[in-house]
Amino acid sequence: MTRRILASAVLAGLLVFTALAAAGCAKSHHIVIESNTCWIAKIDRQAAATSEDCGNATFRVAGDIHCVVLSNLTDTGYVRVRIDDGGWVESTAPRGTVETCR
Repeated sequence: MTRRILASAVLAGLLVFTALAAAGCAKSHHIVIESNTCWIAKIDRQAAATSEDCGNATFRVAGDIHCVVLSNLTDTGYVRVRIDDGGWVESTAPRGTVETCR
């Protein structure tokens, strides 16, 4: 009976340690947008993860993301975007759209 209690205690401790380690390893990403115009951005093509704004913006996103699509809402200006420290993707086309993925 003592071995069973000890094994249960060790298993419970391991589960708690695993849960805490997983919580501490949650991914966080930074999306950086630079623009001299107004734009709309979508994360992973989800309607719920849409932002519309003008000018520069920075977002911190908890969890894993794959792609960001950024569209210029005007006929002039530029939009550029990057995820974390990745390369910039830019468009100067009228109502141009750019996409960057991790």
